[in-house]
Amino acid sequence: MKRLIASACLALLPLAAGAADLASAIGQKLARPAVLRGAFEQSKQVNGFAKPLRSRGVFLVSRDKGVLWDTQKPFASRLRLTRGEIVATQNGAVSFQLSAAKEPTVRMINELMFSLLGGNLQALDNYFAIAGGQDGKAWRLTLTPKQAALGKVMRRIELSGDQYVRAIVIDESNGDSTRIAFSGQSAAPATLSRDEEARFD
Repeated sequence: MKRLIASACLALLPLAAGAADLASAIGQKLARPAVLRGAFEQSKQVNGFAKPLRSRGVFLVSRDKGVLWDTQKPFASRLRLTRGEIVATQNGAVSFQLSAAKEPTVRMINELMFSLLGGNLQALDNYFAIAGGQDGKAWRLTLTPKQAALGKVMRRIELSGDQYVRAIVIDESNGDSTRIAFSGQSAAPATLSRDEEARFD
């Protein structure tokens, strides 16, 4: 998912409707495949550093199970997000594991993820002030945290896309910024392979 959006060339029209109506309208544009695969390119600008950290890889989204995020370059690593936890591994070893039951911020991030995956953007209204616009099939959302816990982590999230989320920008509270562009999304095959199933366990 991710090339950013703030692009003036989109000339997105502001919505006169409220945030809930905007979220509902964009939610109806989103495809809701059971499984989605694709590639990503990520650029993280760390506050105080001149050059961004760049990475790329592939992702797999299962609407029921979560997200597998496989970074291939500059070095291999894996991230698994489920409703219950976020687990990162490198060279087969767990580098960190965060429980949604113990970490409120992890729980909110996971709920955000599953709301996006399920096209239930109205649920975002629980956590964010929503602004944005749409123009034909294209849309853009800016999410600003309502809750102090999220506000300590991020200042805002910008999303853009069409039937899929194509780009995300996350501006963190510490001044860092992450941009992710998604490409090559495919909803086929529509089911997980045995190996993919196992990776969610």
